[in-house]
Amino acid sequence: MLKLNLPKNIQLDWGSDFIKVEGPLGVIIKRKDDFSLAIMEDSLYLWSLTNPDKENMFMSFVRNLILGVSKGFCYRLKLVGVGFRATIKENKVFLKLGFSHEVIYNIPNDVQISCSKVKGIFLLIKGKENARVAQVTREIKNLRMPDSYKGKGIHYNYNKEILKLKKGKREGK
Repeated sequence: MLKLNLPKNIQLDWGSDFIKVEGPLGVIIKRKDDFSLAIMEDSLYLWSLTNPDKENMFMSFVRNLILGVSKGFCYRLKLVGVGFRATIKENKVFLKLGFSHEVIYNIPNDVQISCSKVKGIFLLIKGKENARVAQVTREIKNLRMPDSYKGKGIHYNYNKEILKLKKGKREGK
């Protein structure tokens, strides 16, 4: 049996096959497997009679749901390269990534994207569901992966992503 403390501003409801978490940022309803839940004194208790090995996985799943509706998830991207810019208009992100054309990415309804006003080189991606926000972040990053020689491209949180640059032909001598 695992225990999780519940914040005061979170409403939790569940049925035989679903779990519903409601908080300041909205509501998330997800499918629930064969787990039993109980709430006593602002704590959530979870256990599984059929597969106790998956208890920790399901508890982290519920913790992410609670964190998503209370604080949300946020990822940051940085566009690195000469002339690399991003602008947002009408639920679309227009990206200049060194190609001969602008790349247009449609913003999904469940995710908010904002860009920095100075030069437009930072993108901030926010949402309630961690997996969905991470998926949108990967999709945008895959539009221009970082170059292994010069480092140009779209980087995850630029301070945390470690990119080892290769030596070019001229630099090796």
